Amino acid sequence: MLSQYLAKLDFTEKERAIYLVLAELGVQPASVIARRCDLDRITTYKHLKKLAERGFVKTYFREGVQCFGIESFDAIEEHLKDGVEKYEELMKQFPTALNILQSLRSQEDIIPKLQMFEGEAGIKSLFRDMLHELLSSELKQLRMLSSNTFEERVEDEPLSKTVRAFFEDLRKRKIQVELFEATGGLIPEHLKKVPPAELDLSRLPIARGTSNIFVAGHAVYLATYKGGQVGLKIKQAELSQIFHFIFDLLGRG
Repeated sequence: MLSQYLAKLDFTEKERAIYLVLAELGVQPASVIARRCDLDRITTYKHLKKLAERGFVKTYFREGVQCFGIESFDAIEEHLKDGVEKYEELMKQFPTALNILQSLRSQEDIIPKLQMFEGEAGIKSLFRDMLHELLSSELKQLRMLSSNTFEERVEDEPLSKTVRAFFEDLRKRKIQVELFEATGGLIPEHLKKVPPAELDLSRLPIARGTSNIFVAGHAVYLATYKGGQVGLKIKQAELSQIFHFIFDLLGRG
């Protein structure tokens, strides 16, 4: 059972034998360990060094002789905790990696494809197009930067209804939203990332005066609702990566 458990921790067969001998005998020189494991001294030393580098084995010196031993079996627990943290971080980064992988799969033209959206009907069309882009590319994340100043808090009811319906669709389809807000008085002065736990899609700042940037895979949407309602879609894989890079930097800040 112990050998199988260590194998799941990526111990090789020889490393498993060495570790179990050390567990039994305590601190020993490489020559003693080699004899008990029926290995040559060089091979034993090489595997002992690898185990030491991973923190499972510690190096000691006794009367000028280099020895090896297990300081604490808790090193296994620490290794497992490190693994959990590593994979949790990878899971957080997965939506971004998926977007980039999806964009690499696409064969876009060198010249970006542009599409304009104007007026209330045009903005409705923009959100329909964005949803289609997410679904057709099988994307699981929409990245969004929104301005949210005092001037922009006068709600436009028809626009809000369109936007609420869009984000409700995203929620039902389990598409994540990564949101950054540029806040201030009359002009944006501060930038913050909205934590997922605080993200209320029904109250996103989409109102008169607001400007938004949406990044969906290799499509970038720019929309402003001040005065007239105008939107622009730019679709080109390499250009979209610039926006993904900017969002990555914002996330680190």
